[in-house]
Amino acid sequence: MESTLSPTNSVRRHGRNISHPMPRRSTVGPLDAADDPLAEPSPQPDSQATSPAVSPRPGMASRTVQSPQLPESDRARTAVLHVDLSFLLDRRLYHQVPSEGIAPGYSDSKHQPPLTCPLAELLQGGHFRKAAETALTELLSSGPSDAERIFKLLYTRLACLVVISRPDLASDEAVPFTDFLTRNTPEAKDILHLVPWELRLLLVRLQSIATADDGRRAIMSLYALSAEVRSHVLDAKESNNSAALDAWKERLRDLGLRVADSLVEIGEFETASRHLDTLVGVDPDAINSRKALLSIRIGDITNAQQSLDKLSPGIIKDIHQALLQTAHGDFTEAVSAWKKLAEQHPNNELLGQNLSACLLYTGRITEARDILEGIAKETAAFPALLFNLSTVYELCTERAVERKTALSQHLAQQAPLPISGGWEKTVTDFKL
Repeated sequence: MESTLSPTNSVRRHGRNISHPMPRRSTVGPLDAADDPLAEPSPQPDSQATSPAVSPRPGMASRTVQSPQLPESDRARTAVLHVDLSFLLDRRLYHQVPSEGIAPGYSDSKHQPPLTCPLAELLQGGHFRKAAETALTELLSSGPSDAERIFKLLYTRLACLVVISRPDLASDEAVPFTDFLTRNTPEAKDILHLVPWELRLLLVRLQSIATADDGRRAIMSLYALSAEVRSHVLDAKESNNSAALDAWKERLRDLGLRVADSLVEIGEFETASRHLDTLVGVDPDAINSRKALLSIRIGDITNAQQSLDKLSPGIIKDIHQALLQTAHGDFTEAVSAWKKLAEQHPNNELLGQNLSACLLYTGRITEARDILEGIAKETAAFPALLFNLSTVYELCTERAVERKTALSQHLAQQAPLPISGGWEKTVTDFKL
């Protein structure tokens, strides 16, 4: 049986393992720094865009950017503005969160929260399926003019659906609000500044799932949002608001990296590399790390090494170097590299995960299984770990279903945590 076990790169820690398709011919033209709307803004004002914007990417990691303080005029306007969001309070817009498919041991676990558990406690314990249901209940009981409460609960609802691997439901539920914002009506303009930045990012991410254009519309929405951010940068400069200026500039840099990640996701590898070269004001290590991983993904070992040579010394560079050895097929050396890193950083489960993958490639399947089992029992098991451990069970025993079921029941007794996709797992996570 051919193994589907694969190493995990340093920026896709909790996601599923992915294949590396051959690069397709780019359909997006190269960008110059002078033309790229994600580059540092020029003194000339730009047009204001009202398109919603992008989400947390499941690929390379992006940073959380705090919302800048609204000017006094905007805060006053927020206080007196009457909004009517009753169209978001229609029960028919939302789906019933399915309860089937929960892995064995979780439904009757002592850690299942009570029916009256507050939303904050559900989120803190990683009970995201029930948090999605509770958020919807509270959302539907909100007043139509309570924008802050509605947007907060809507974001919680959609984000929880994404975390429990139901982005299809989230994208469908996000359509009415996305359509409302993109129509650019006076009503939409009135409430646009009330929508939290995180929600706008999530709406664009969900837009890429809902449309059948291979994610290109979402990338254009990112560029539209970047034009809006640039206008805020110019406003902050003119008003000498240093706090707002720093926040908007950080958002602009973040959007630049999100565009690169989105291009990678749709297979536009060459375009993503060119785009990364146009970004200004971004941490060079963030650029070189992404370029190295991108080169490894398409099998360009030479360029990957050149990008790694530019990285600052540290664990990130060491992890990338070990990943490059693994991608090159030098598994014996890769095992040594991963083992050394795992000994130096025993609390980094990513290192043990990749060590076990290389051990499997060298035929040491028992050692690989023992390492993966140890990680699963000592930490909050993330999806890629469970997938790989389940694969190892299938390779080394005819009683794989029993082993996977026992693992599921063991993990269901662990204390609930909000990390690694939440506490409750599905049968898919264990390949059951």
